[in-house]
Amino acid sequence: MTIYGYVSGFYGDKIIKDPDLERHVMVLLGSGIPHENCFADRFNYNNQERYELHKFLANVAKEGDILFVPELTDLYSNVRELCCLMHEVENTGIIIKSSDMELSNDSAASNWIIASQLAHLDYLHYLRQKHASKAIKKSKYQSTLNTGGRHKRVITPIYRQAYEYLQSHTYAATQLKFHLSKSTLYRIKRQINNRKQPTNTHQSYDA
Repeated sequence: MTIYGYVSGFYGDKIIKDPDLERHVMVLLGSGIPHENCFADRFNYNNQERYELHKFLANVAKEGDILFVPELTDLYSNVRELCCLMHEVENTGIIIKSSDMELSNDSAASNWIIASQLAHLDYLHYLRQKHASKAIKKSKYQSTLNTGGRHKRVITPIYRQAYEYLQSHTYAATQLKFHLSKSTLYRIKRQINNRKQPTNTHQSYDA
């Protein structure tokens, strides 16, 4: 288990000022975490991506590691980013620690808890959709199989014409006219005759 630190905010931007960033940096530096384990993303008016955070989650973080942030809002700017982050946190297995967690009535902590629940529900919904999709595909595949495991042969219009022609002609004449093998004609005749037979038959026996 390794402890890491992260902070983000606007720094040196001419348009957007962030007076809290310096305070967050001081809290992070005063936490005792080694400098080499600290990550930071500096925003500007045109770019507010958290490159270092995503690099940390993708290449550095391991299950059981702790990521300390001065405030939870260092990790996200809106609910969409928070929900996406929760997926990465769940997949990575890291632990997030912040002083915000200790404040039960704090809005940032409340948003974090709600977003984590939404992310979990969204993941469960994804699993249900994936399971349903697999079930539909399996059902469609099984519907194309016979009880013996072979693919069903479709009775095409040509096959049906050959079957009708076979009723009043020989197999040889039917082969010559429709260019079908005798085994195919046998199979067509057997398949159509099986379909014509009633599915529910009851036998009566004398006492």
